[in-house]
Amino acid sequence: MKTVFRTALEIAWADGSMSKKGALIIEKLHDAMKLENSLREKIEEEFYNEILNSRAENGERGEGKGDTELESWVNSLIDNLEDDELEKQVLYLSRRCVEIGLSKEKWLFGIKFTKEFNQSNTFAQGVWMEKNIQVEYNDFLKILEPLANVLNSN
Repeated sequence: MKTVFRTALEIAWADGSMSKKGALIIEKLHDAMKLENSLREKIEEEFYNEILNSRAENGERGEGKGDTELESWVNSLIDNLEDDELEKQVLYLSRRCVEIGLSKEKWLFGIKFTKEFNQSNTFAQGVWMEKNIQVEYNDFLKILEPLANVLNSN
């Protein structure tokens, strides 16, 4: 189960290399998410150990062509981060998850996923029903789609 920043790294390094433009886009996303540096370092270290280390050992090198896809994807996520519906949708997803059955794994993933863009307290408030929301959603902001898919799965 991948988080937003991890997915961005995978897109940026899709062909085995990251371009300078890709690195700048990653920085733009980092800033927009207000991602804590320590969390970013942890995500990047895990990515290196799981993906890049084996590519380096195999001599895989690319040309950094993932930047076009990355830029489009990141720009839509940044729009989502600025959307007034973000907090409401996080609250709805977390509350709905409790109603259909919240497992420990889903709780941990929800907290981890939303922590990257400073919505983990909102997620927890929805789970504990500290904030109530009267709106229901069938479609979610792009940034929340992976979370919705995990939380709504069996």
